[in-house]
Amino acid sequence: MKLLLYSGGINSTVALYRFKDIVDCLFIDYGQRSARMQREMAKYHCEKLGKKLIEIHIPSLGKAFYDGLGMRLNEPIVHRNVILLSIALTYAKERKYDEVIFATASEECLFEKDKPLIISTMKRLAEIYGVKLSMPFVNLSKSLLVKMGVKQGIELEKTYSCLLGHKYHCGVCSQCQTRKIAFKEAGVRDETVYLR
Repeated sequence: MKLLLYSGGINSTVALYRFKDIVDCLFIDYGQRSARMQREMAKYHCEKLGKKLIEIHIPSLGKAFYDGLGMRLNEPIVHRNVILLSIALTYAKERKYDEVIFATASEECLFEKDKPLIISTMKRLAEIYGVKLSMPFVNLSKSLLVKMGVKQGIELEKTYSCLLGHKYHCGVCSQCQTRKIAFKEAGVRDETVYLR
């Protein structure tokens, strides 16, 4: 059995539907502002498919990283993938999953300059654990993932990308901008409700 690191966003939701017969889903609340809405979308799709949603809640983690820094519109932890992948790999090792699926797309590597090095280091950790770390979408664009989602019949408006965590996408943060561009480049009507 495989473990999907699941955020309720476009990438991981497309991965969920693609691998639905062989995955359980792991959602981690690490203190990101969007945790409530991400969890709501993750729960929606897992219930729809009858999939197991494993939840780990450590919201004080994010607070410890950004406390005292004032209002931040971005994620509380810039290199969050180190933490998320470490938790997912350790959980997989302890619970006897043979693989962790991380649904990152090619554009996301642009936001975190050290991401390729971080991913290769995480792959080494996975090897030590005897767990495979796979990234099936790492060379694909988000617009291609949007097309794949539509082809799979996924309600993409029932995914969440916004960094702010409001009920509706803000429409202006970097993740909302990436989402808008992906739909436009895919030539797919964006049913997402944006505040702006």
